[in-house]
This record gives sequence, C-alpha cells and structure tokens, in this order.
Amino acid sequence: MRSLRRHATTLILVALAAAAAVVLLVLDRGAVSTDEAERRRKHLLEAWRPDEITELTVTMAFPAGPETARLTRGQANDAGQRPWLVEIGGQRHPADEPTVDRLLGTLEFATAERRVSAEAVDAAALGLASPRLTIALAMGPRRERLLLGGDAPTPPGAVYAEVAGRGVFVVTKQLAAALDIPPDRFRSRSFVPYLPSELSGLTLEGDGGPRRFSRAPWGGGRGAGFRFAEGSPEGSGVRVSAPAMEGVLSALGRLQAEAFLSEEEAREAAASGGPRVTLTLLPSDPSAKPGVIELGGACPDRPDHVVAVRREPTRAAACVPASALDPLTERASRFVDLALVGAPLDEVAEVKLSVGARGEGGARSLELARAGSEWHLRAPEDRPVPTETGRALVQAILDVRATRLLPSASDPRALGLDPPRATLRVLSTPPASAGEGEPLERIETLEIGAEQAGVVHVRRLEDGAIAEIPAAAVRDALLPSAISLRSMEVFDFAPDQVGALRVERPGLVQRLRRTGDGAWQLVEPTGEGLAADGALADELAEQLGGLKAERWVAPDAGQGYGLAAPRLAVEAELTAAPGPGGAGDAAARSARIELGARAGAGSFARAGEGAPVFVAPPALEAAAGRLLLRRDVFAVAPEDIARVTLTPAGGKPVVAEASPGGFTLAGAADQATATATAAAVRDALADLRAEGAVALGKPAPHHGLSPPRLRITVDLARPQPAPAAGGGAGAPRSPGGSFTIAMGAGDAFRGTNVVYARRDGVDAVYAIAQSRVRPLLEAAGVAGAAGVR
Repeated sequence: MRSLRRHATTLILVALAAAAAVVLLVLDRGAVSTDEAERRRKHLLEAWRPDEITELTVTMAFPAGPETARLTRGQANDAGQRPWLVEIGGQRHPADEPTVDRLLGTLEFATAERRVSAEAVDAAALGLASPRLTIALAMGPRRERLLLGGDAPTPPGAVYAEVAGRGVFVVTKQLAAALDIPPDRFRSRSFVPYLPSELSGLTLEGDGGPRRFSRAPWGGGRGAGFRFAEGSPEGSGVRVSAPAMEGVLSALGRLQAEAFLSEEEAREAAASGGPRVTLTLLPSDPSAKPGVIELGGACPDRPDHVVAVRREPTRAAACVPASALDPLTERASRFVDLALVGAPLDEVAEVKLSVGARGEGGARSLELARAGSEWHLRAPEDRPVPTETGRALVQAILDVRATRLLPSASDPRALGLDPPRATLRVLSTPPASAGEGEPLERIETLEIGAEQAGVVHVRRLEDGAIAEIPAAAVRDALLPSAISLRSMEVFDFAPDQVGALRVERPGLVQRLRRTGDGAWQLVEPTGEGLAADGALADELAEQLGGLKAERWVAPDAGQGYGLAAPRLAVEAELTAAPGPGGAGDAAARSARIELGARAGAGSFARAGEGAPVFVAPPALEAAAGRLLLRRDVFAVAPEDIARVTLTPAGGKPVVAEASPGGFTLAGAADQATATATAAAVRDALADLRAEGAVALGKPAPHHGLSPPRLRITVDLARPQPAPAAGGGAGAPRSPGGSFTIAMGAGDAFRGTNVVYARRDGVDAVYAIAQSRVRPLLEAAGVAGAAGVR
C-alpha cells in the first residue's frame, strides 16, 4: 500500500498522458491534412473518407412539417458488405442502395459556384435560418453538415448553401436538384422480402384459383426447379412448367414500390376492388417467417398500378405495376408442364435411347453426347455428328408436348407401359444457383409405351406423370433412327444454275425459264399482261439451292406425312456449272421437292418419291407458295403522267394534272392544299408496288372489285408500245396512252394489311399495302380511307 502511495503521482501522470494521446489521436484523425485540403480545395466538403461514413441524415422541409431519413450502416452480410438501413417515422427499412450511393457520390464531388462574403451573410434573408434541406454526415470523428436555402440571383436556378464551419456558398441548379432527394426515396423499392433462390415454395390464391408450388429435388435454374405441392389437384409432385413459373418469378421482380402508402391509404384503395391475389412465399430458412403479400385495388392517382400490402414478415403498403398481376392470375392448368423433357437445349449433355425387341426394327440403341459445342455419336457407331444435326435431333425431342397428363395411379399395363417399348434418357447440367457450388447432373428418363389407337403413353420418371402423346410425334421425335443423324443439307447448288422452275399446286401450274440474258420468262400460266417477277424467281431458286432440313424424320414416307398427295411440288431444272475451261457439261439434271402435311411452322417434305422425309423450313413454302408474277404493274414514273383522274364509287371525280409548275388539282380554290394533294397522288403512283399477285383471271366477290371502291385513270404524257408476247422484261404498256387501276376491299396478305387491286391489260388480281394506297383514297375522299378497310 505504501508503495502504491509512493507511485500514485507517477501513475496518474501516465494515465493522463495516455488519455491525452488518445484525444490527440482522435483529433488528428478528424483533422484535415494539408494534402487533403489542397486536393479538395474546390469542393464543398473539405474531407471525404468513404470507409469511415457510418451515418447520413437527410431532413427536408414540407408544408406539413419536416421529414427525416436517418441512414445507418448495417452489419456485414455473407458477402462481406454492410448494407444501409433507413429509419423513417420511427420504423426501420432496408435502404435503396443506388439512391444512397448516388447521394454520396454527389456529396463527394460537390463544388460551389462562388463563396458569399461573411459580411453579406444574413441567414434569414438567404433562407438558411429555415433551410429546405439539411444533410448531416458522420464520417469517423468528423461531423459534416450541409444546408440548402433560398434561391440565389445568379446563375439561373442557383441556390444558397451553407457548410458548417466553412461558410455560405452559391451552388448550381443541377447540384441542388441532385441533393434534393425526398426522405421516402431512400427506402428500398424492393417489395418482395425474399429472392427466388431463397424460396422453398410459394402459393397463390384468389384470381386463378389456389396454386401451390414447392421446390423440386431435380433442381434447374429459376422456374425449372418447381413442382406442384403435396395435395394439389394437378397431382402431388407433378412438374411445373418452367416458362410459366419463370413468369411468376419475373413478376415478383417487377413488384417494385413506385410509391409507399400509409395503412389508411392502403385500406381505402384496397376497398375499391379488394385483393385479387394473395401471395405466400415460403423461405428455405426454417427460422424465417413466410412472406405474405396481397395484391389488388386501384392505386390513388396511378391508373396503371395496383395496391400491394405486405403482411409478413414486415408490414408495408405500396403502389406496384399492375402488369405484375397477369402471371400471378394464371390458372393452375397453365402451370402443368406438358413437355416430356424439362431441360433446355443448351443444358443437354447426353441422349440415350434404348428400344427393346418389341420396338420397330427390333432391339437397337442410339447414344449421342455433347463435346463442347459439338456432338458425337457413341452408338450404334462411334463418329462425330454435325453440330446442326445433333441440335436438331435433341430439339425435336424437347419440342414434344403431351395432349394431356393422366393420373399417376393409372394402370401401366393397360397403357402399354408394362413393360415399356423403349426408354429415353436425357442427361443435362443445369447451372448452379449462387452458393450451391458445382452444378449437379439432372437425369430425365422417359418410358415409352406401345402404340394404342393412334396414341402412345410416356411416363416421366422424374415426377411420375404419364403423358398421352400422338403416335406420329413419338415415331418422328422420340424414336430417332440413323436417318435422324444425316447431314441437314438437302441441296447445294448455285441459284444461277437453275435454268427453269416448275411449281405445282392443286389447280395451278407455274413454269418459268431463263432467257439468254439471264432474265426470267413466264411460260405458264398464260394471260394478258402476265410476266414473271425475276426477284421472286431468284428467291425461290436461292431457297432451293441452299435447302437444309430442319430435321430428318423417316427413311420413307409410306402413305403418311401428307406426301401421298403433296400440297406443293417444286422442281428446278439445273444446268451444270461451267468447267475450268469455261465449257460446261450440257447435260441437265433436276431437283424436286414435295411438301406434305404441316410440321409446326414448317412442312414434312421429301426430295422426290421414295426419298427420306424431313421437315422443310417455312421459308421454302413462303417462296414457292405464291404467284411468281411481277409486282410493278401499277407503278408509273411521274414524268410519264399527264393527268390522273380519281373516281370514288358514288362520288365526284378528282383530277390531278401535270403543269410546268408541278402537279395540281384541277379547279381547286386553295392552291397550296391542291398542290400538296396532287404531289401526294403523283408520289403514290410512283410507289404503287404490289405485295404480290393473289389470283388469276376475273376477281372474286371478296376482292371488292365489282364495282371497285376507287377507279384511277392515268393519262400518259406519251403513248407506250404493248409488251412482246409471252411477257417481256418491262411492265405492261398502254398503247392507247392511258390505263385504269381499280381498288377494292381491304384484307391481310402475308402479314401485311392490303387492298385488292387490278389494272386493265393485266389478267390478275394483286394485293397492295394499305400504306401505299392510302394517299390515293384520301385524295379521292373515300370514306374510311384512314383505316382503309
């Protein structure tokens, strides 16, 4: 004790020195170094240390009183980040990180236009005694405070600002606007409490009926990893359609709060329509509460939004986009996955087919595996497979859909599944979700039954569902043979090797032949003014020359696939390409394609009788299934026009005439309007190119040409000779110095809104785009010209 008394003074002095050192250290940390002061000489805040910022308070003045958002750093999460939390009105919420980052970035680089001298500072006069915005910042031991006051005289829109300890400044309108963030905007807009990867299941009730989903054991990205929950009428464990569930998960992502509502506002708004959907989110974490959100009711002053009320795990109400409701109100039947295989093409790594002795052709197997972006056949032989061939075979399997699912308790033997005729196994590698480590393989096995009355039953072992499939789809896609692994190339020749074309369809034969100069001449059909369209013929020749199958189907059509009586046949007469010396083989050969029944967007086809069946792309029929007649029979060059007379049905003629000063309307009172209208008529005639011919000979009643809605008589500036017999290279001529165009009914043709039209001297009916015809109808005063119909 004596020793302690003897050294007490020394101990006290040491303690005081240590305390002083700590104080000096803290003060030094808060001090601004010379270098820091120089670097930030032009900035409003003389120090900026982002790692030390722990608190940010924003107070904004409103007529009803000030509102404050107090932002603080939360605890570090699993990713090592410290998210911001915001306290508003005594309640804490997750903060909107981008908004916080935006404000901090603005503060870091904020500069002043000029400083206000201390003698001129009058806090009340400058609006700083009652500031409209106050921002306080805790940055380690430093405390920064920024006030925004009233408007400054210059520059336009500038504002007075005060920085505690530094003085008063003038800041620009742009800086003031960037700082002027209402406290409510710091609240996170995300309304859904859990991410899709954090869910073990979810339920939907209300519009669309009850739908209950749970996470499936087979995994898969996002929407691919769900099944119907136990007790669902659709079948416990039945796989949920990945696209349908993806729509739900995307809708959850769109549930962003555009404006938050008070409890009272939410009750009033919800009363207008009541909740349409109640969404319950089941988190994977057993310690977390389920999320419960009610959606429905009109949002005040936001017609394209609805009210969302979150009941659990925290309470909140907001206006969210109404578009999010659509996927959440789909009926349960839309979520039933009718696809036999759930994996997408780019995830499939292997396909293995085993057909028993009962199968067509006896016991056989086929095994195809992906090697990077390429495909390799392992059985029945070992060889590489062209990439497009492998992809086509696998895609055909993925495209098969059930017409319906049967109860899993159905008798397998009665359905031809005991034993199965064949087994198809698809191995895929779905991407792993965040934090799940390496991706797991997914194996989907299909048991394929015997054909029964035109259908085949297939059992998905993944979920036990039994699918009913048309027998043709099973033969064509699920039981591929060696023919399925052929090269996709059907023909390979240059378009200019085609010397003649023949297109046959019921009731019509078209024949075209190249002339010595390479142009196309129409041989058949014959008729007044008919001529070949070289561009359409070239397009068909190009389609044939580079024709590739979408997939190969069968080694022979037999009496199936609609090829016993083809809908369309195209034959090209080919001349061999010139040899090295320029002299080619004069012998000709032909390439023929027959199109049968539809196969999705394409058609079943074969390259001649007895040839293997493949699916032809829709572009081939689009090129071959039209009249190959030239489309410029209506257009006339402006310099060739002397007069145009527009005669609407039951109306007075409108005459546009050429003059030295340009086109104008005869007898018009308002010359400016008349000149503009006449110019529109002239330009429309020059641009009057048809989309295509639709019929030969006389028009049908539905063409609306007897009588026409509008008759257009074009008087030419000089007579033109008639075309040569057989259809020359030019458009039809008018030896009499004039011709007439008739405009009829509106319709749709190959995806374009058109008007039927006919020109005298041309024995065919054409379709012209409504946009090209509209100026002529409007100039003639035809009723309904704006909509054309």
